[in-house]
Amino acid sequence: MRILHLAKYYWPRAGGMERVVQSLAEGSAALGHDVQVVAVQPLGRPGPRRGQSSVTRVFSFGQLGAQEIAPGYITGVWQKADIIHVHHPHPLADVAYMLRPGSAPVVVTHHSDAWRTLYHPLSRLVLRRASSIVLPSQTHLALSRELRGFEQKTEIIPFGIDESRWLDVPPPTSDGMPRALFIGRLVGWKGVDILLRALERVPDLRLDVIGTGPEAARLRTLAQALAVADRVRWFGEYPNEDVPRRMAECNFLVLPSTTAQELFGLVVLEAMAAGRPVITTAVPTAIREVNVPGETGLEVPMRDVGALAEAMRTLAADPLLCARMGGVGRERMRQQFGQALMVDRHLMLYDRVRGTVSDDRVPLP
Repeated sequence: MRILHLAKYYWPRAGGMERVVQSLAEGSAALGHDVQVVAVQPLGRPGPRRGQSSVTRVFSFGQLGAQEIAPGYITGVWQKADIIHVHHPHPLADVAYMLRPGSAPVVVTHHSDAWRTLYHPLSRLVLRRASSIVLPSQTHLALSRELRGFEQKTEIIPFGIDESRWLDVPPPTSDGMPRALFIGRLVGWKGVDILLRALERVPDLRLDVIGTGPEAARLRTLAQALAVADRVRWFGEYPNEDVPRRMAECNFLVLPSTTAQELFGLVVLEAMAAGRPVITTAVPTAIREVNVPGETGLEVPMRDVGALAEAMRTLAADPLLCARMGGVGRERMRQQFGQALMVDRHLMLYDRVRGTVSDDRVPLP
């Protein structure tokens, strides 16, 4: 089967959507399918560090708001395909698909609603044409405004990750002070400020922070003001392939999100795959479908510094509890959120929507 993914970015660009596209593309290609990905490569950003012959990288000349200016994307999608998979939100991919001739069926994965309402009419045009709309959880459908009226064509396929890269992560050592780990963008709704305030109340705990973003400078200043700077390591935008090394040094992961913008949290699956318990907040999203409080980790109310501090204190003081929860989490991830399961479900969906439709036009020169 010839599968064409229309994505915004691709590996080595870090991010939830990018990791989902990579897992789908590489997992399908490993099963013998012809997989092509069209993605934006911003000028000045490093290119791939390994061969990615299935990826067409279209250069961007800048941004207009959150949208890359990459005119080459329009012609980049003129490739033969039996199925076209568009990843929302990405208005440029929507434009490219609408201008692309051919009758190949389209599947849309709706990762989240677009923030800018001016994109909604274009997004809805593609959703109307879609044979199926994939969501990682029922919660996504309940929270989405863009999907109103399209409920009957939605398909729930949970996100999955390649667990093989996490299997060799050793258990945490018992030497020295326990360590918590945060991985994500340093933006307000990620709750890192709440995490730092909670850390202040747990003096026998260290924290590693992987990620960058507009809040980075303010958060470093806050760490200094709270007198916890000597217990925090800031790794910035860390190479994705090296994250397992940082996971090996931690006892548990903390995702202290404060709004429903945290829709799924692939990093939670990665921690579970590495055998680490997780602490999450009670955001009304799929996070609550991934982490099972009391089994795979702990859950605390949003923005509750005291509750977060107590949860971290509990895990930091009890390595046996961490080991038990980590083992349960690893098994849960393997059974319900593995890459192979996600890929198989998508391939079955592709077969269902394809029918006898073909796409045999010649690509642009």
